[in-house]
Amino acid sequence: MTGPDDERRTAVPLPVASAAVPPPVAAPSITAPSVTAPPVGADALVRGAPGVRTDADADAAGTATALATADPLTRALASPLAAPESHPPAPPAPPPARSPGGGAAPGRGGPSGRLPRLRIGTHAVSPAALARLSPTPLPAGLVLGADRRRAAVTIRLFRPEPTRVTLVGGVWAGQLVAFRALALGARIVVLTADPATWAGFGPAALGRAADQVEVRADGRPVPATGTAQQPTLIVRDLPPGATRPAVPGSTTPGSTLHDPATVGAAALGAWQAELTVLRRLDPGTAPILRDSDLCVLQRLSADESVAAAQALRLPPDSARFLQVMADDMLTLVGGGTDRHLWISQTSVEQHLLGAPRR
Repeated sequence: MTGPDDERRTAVPLPVASAAVPPPVAAPSITAPSVTAPPVGADALVRGAPGVRTDADADAAGTATALATADPLTRALASPLAAPESHPPAPPAPPPARSPGGGAAPGRGGPSGRLPRLRIGTHAVSPAALARLSPTPLPAGLVLGADRRRAAVTIRLFRPEPTRVTLVGGVWAGQLVAFRALALGARIVVLTADPATWAGFGPAALGRAADQVEVRADGRPVPATGTAQQPTLIVRDLPPGATRPAVPGSTTPGSTLHDPATVGAAALGAWQAELTVLRRLDPGTAPILRDSDLCVLQRLSADESVAAAQALRLPPDSARFLQVMADDMLTLVGGGTDRHLWISQTSVEQHLLGAPRR
């Protein structure tokens, strides 16, 4: 027998979307306790009480039915994983610690920059360990090359007292020394009877106007000025047959030739160096070697090696070796630096001066 409630229940059609979604089952009758209804706008408008079917549940069921029958792309876009990711704001940084007096607490990160007090004795090391930690002292001065152990060979060209160096070789070696002296901040004054050989050396070496390199061919005297910040290098390019003027206090007689390379001599001052380039060594110019603080020799001929051996009192083996040296080798004699070295030419020097030669 059918009652009114059953007729009313069968009269209401149930939404059936597909066989994949089972129809909702009617909730059992539950007598809820007497409670005060929540105010409007509370969560009851969104979520129904447990066991009670609300309009929100019906909407959710309809949405699930629609997603079940939709294509995969629609389901993917409607998925909560496809929603834009929302990150919660980062928590604020904690305030800096403060001392009881109100200021910042002392430490490594304090505004005062003070570090914690060091404990005496924690940084002590043994002498052996300290010797291993000590840096190796590097030679200072003008670098000429490297020895057979590949150690840098340097000379103190500029000192508080005058320095005289004689180079037996070609103009190429003299320009190499002058170019490396420019790297030390020196001012170069070239006295030569062959200014065409030195033409363009200053602008090419400096990349600008030759304000730091001066080539003289008129024999004007060179002022004896020089400082530790800007020393002076006087290059005397002596052609064959000419000698350097007599140096005050020297036993070497001066030259009677009147060319710019042999006149204009003045007493050297502090932070000044004189580089005499002998293009050829002969018995007339050999005494200049004895008046020099340092002698730099390129490969010599048989006659030149005999003259150099007599002036510098070299053993026969050293005199013979001077005749067979390679183009990129130099020999230093004097000042306790008697040694052979190889010129370590840079790419810039090779571009400016070319390959080693005499």
